[in-house]
Amino acid sequence: QALDESGEAKNTVVIFLSDHGMPLPFSKTQVYHHSTHSPWIVRWPGITKAGTINDQHMVSAVDMLPTMLDLVDAKHPERLDGNSFLPLIKGKKQGERGYVFKEYNENSGASRDPMRAVQSKRYLYIFNPWSNGKRVFATATTSTVTYRRMAALAKSDEHLAKRLALYKYRVPEELYDAVADPDCLHNLIDSKAHQEALGQLRKQLQRWMRKTDDPLLAVFKRRDNAEYRESAVQAQEREAMARRTKRKKRR
Repeated sequence: QALDESGEAKNTVVIFLSDHGMPLPFSKTQVYHHSTHSPWIVRWPGITKAGTINDQHMVSAVDMLPTMLDLVDAKHPERLDGNSFLPLIKGKKQGERGYVFKEYNENSGASRDPMRAVQSKRYLYIFNPWSNGKRVFATATTSTVTYRRMAALAKSDEHLAKRLALYKYRVPEELYDAVADPDCLHNLIDSKAHQEALGQLRKQLQRWMRKTDDPLLAVFKRRDNAEYRESAVQAQEREAMARRTKRKKRR
């Protein structure tokens, strides 16, 4: 209303990107489909049409900066992780963007549970180097009513017990058909029929990790070595706790 009353509405592009990660198990502080699938609304008078929905292309939050730079015809810095989706806003086709990459490192309490993921229009691949069968994933979600109810029901429900165990301990690698199984209930990592897709996603994730100088790249390359994975995660845990201790001393 204030924008309309100012008389500048026709000269203003409004962009709304929602928060993501519903405070539910397998959603918030995760890299599953529902963890990162959120609405992105753009109003550009004379360009966008009310009610238009584009659900055929892939965009990521890292695309915000290059898109806004293109909106004002500004020069891009030498290195940007994202791609401008200005053509999509104008109703045109997108360039090369067949994958979206996701990363999670630690919670606000410095609990280190690193995850990396890559999602195509159909598949989602997740790498959980922290998963060793014993370490329990630490997140604020465990304090919610939904999680507590899930834990209570799991005591008498075998299916929920398995889901709870997966949530707490996870497995090193996960693969899901995000189209047929958006809730990510069926891990296809060992499915012979999906090994080609798995190989392609691993290749794309490794390429992204190399491009972004990801400290977990060496761990990903040696993902089949459980001892190496554990050593790397423990080193990250020590670094996180040292940082947390230093922060407390400053208070």
